[in-house]
Amino acid sequence: MDSEAAIVAAIGQAYLEEGLKAPAYEAIRETIGLSLIEAVMLLTPGLDAEKCNRVALGYRRIYSARRSAPALFPGVYETLTALRAAGYRLAVATGKSQVGLRQALDDTGLGGLFVTTRTADCSEPKPSPKMLLEIMAELELGPDEALMIGDTEYDLAMAQAAGMRRAGVSYGTHPVSRLLSFEPDFVLNHIRELPEQLRMLN
Repeated sequence: MDSEAAIVAAIGQAYLEEGLKAPAYEAIRETIGLSLIEAVMLLTPGLDAEKCNRVALGYRRIYSARRSAPALFPGVYETLTALRAAGYRLAVATGKSQVGLRQALDDTGLGGLFVTTRTADCSEPKPSPKMLLEIMAELELGPDEALMIGDTEYDLAMAQAAGMRRAGVSYGTHPVSRLLSFEPDFVLNHIRELPEQLRMLN
């Protein structure tokens, strides 16, 4: 989903509410994909743990109270629905919390498409491979039978550490030049390219 602007705005507001200077848009953008605590620690090195937690809590409150849900990129719902109907098992590994993921799935109507999920607060956050290793173990898949698709280097670093196939997305948070350093099997310019790319992998 196209949530970048909403995430950046909520983090910036959370900083301001704590009497802190809001980090620059690009700086916040660079941390998307990490767990909230890791993002705040990266944005504000040396910030004490209590303040860090308050910023994270403020973000969750602000983001949850936003007036409109972030929109899906064009073609996402249709493509994922078609893949599920074709027998692919879809899963989520995200830096969001369980509460945040549940809200995102409710907002977009995607919840029924995924067979399992992992979040940063119930496993280990990116770029640790633990979320992916847990998903593959649960679904009894080997690394060569699964594909991680992500738009940040944290996604692809996680997949690389898990030894699994990986693909980038050119229209997300990090530029393609950063994704290529993790040797993705392919890079999507549009989600509708995914079914054909999967057929070529098999």
